Amino acid sequence: MFNIKDSFLSLPIVNEHRDIARSFAAKQSFLDIAERVERNTLAVLVMRDYLEMMGISTSLESSDSWNPVVQICANVADLDIEGVGKVECRSLNEGESTCYVPPEVWGDRIGYTFVQLDANLRAATILGFMPQVEMESVAIDLLEPIERLCVAIAGLRASTPQVSGNSNAIANLSNWLQNLFESGWLELETLLDGNQPQYAWRNREFLSSIANESNLTEVRRGKLIDLGLLMSGCLVALVITISQISQSETSIRLAIYPMTDTFLPEFLKLAVLDDVGNIFLQVQARSIDNYIQLQLSGNTGENFSVQVSLTEVLLTENFVV
Repeated sequence: MFNIKDSFLSLPIVNEHRDIARSFAAKQSFLDIAERVERNTLAVLVMRDYLEMMGISTSLESSDSWNPVVQICANVADLDIEGVGKVECRSLNEGESTCYVPPEVWGDRIGYTFVQLDANLRAATILGFMPQVEMESVAIDLLEPIERLCVAIAGLRASTPQVSGNSNAIANLSNWLQNLFESGWLELETLLDGNQPQYAWRNREFLSSIANESNLTEVRRGKLIDLGLLMSGCLVALVITISQISQSETSIRLAIYPMTDTFLPEFLKLAVLDDVGNIFLQVQARSIDNYIQLQLSGNTGENFSVQVSLTEVLLTENFVV
């Protein structure tokens, strides 16, 4: 059984970080605000260190938590992730089982992280991640592993949702057969990293379907799609499986799997469009579906598009066979 404590990550708080936090706190006129600013600053710096170690670029200067005016009037601990959005970094004390999240930071965040600070502020423990918060008190045992934040960031960077828009990039499936892949199209093992056991990726049906496929000539890649900009933490994966039928014809299977729930969102649609934009294949998820898929074939040089849509959110991926 999964235990969130198994994913806790301890990091030192270096002297430089304490000096920065104290300098911010020293500018405050009231003790309670000074303590709040110091703790918020340390939580942000700890998360900055972690994300930088993971190869994720951040910008302190673009964060509200680094603005002296905002520090006085708002309880914010945001960290700007370049090209993606802001993550909130909340702190709590050793031994506390819940963390306070002020209502003023319940929006405009790609996620929330929780950092436990030790009594002398010399070490910190990153406890976990939550994609969305709409309550003032968050229980630590409800958190997801911090690795989920990295998966969410990868999803946002790989396939930013568009509203009635199209992606200009074209994935060349003939190149895939030569093991040449465009950015964002990952091996399934990479997409699986950091997910909790209860997620649909790990259900028996999915694992069995992969294990039973004996065609060694198949090529499979997946891309994370984050629909959470307009929905709560809705992360899915588009998986493309191709195999060569003949020298000029390729078999193509498209599938959508949930990444943050057991089932797909009801009414989510997967569609295939021809080179002039007409839909010729489409499937819609029901509330009980843990995946949906479409099967087609194409000749070398043919163009088609794949659309994933849910309410007003629409993502388009373009392909050439």
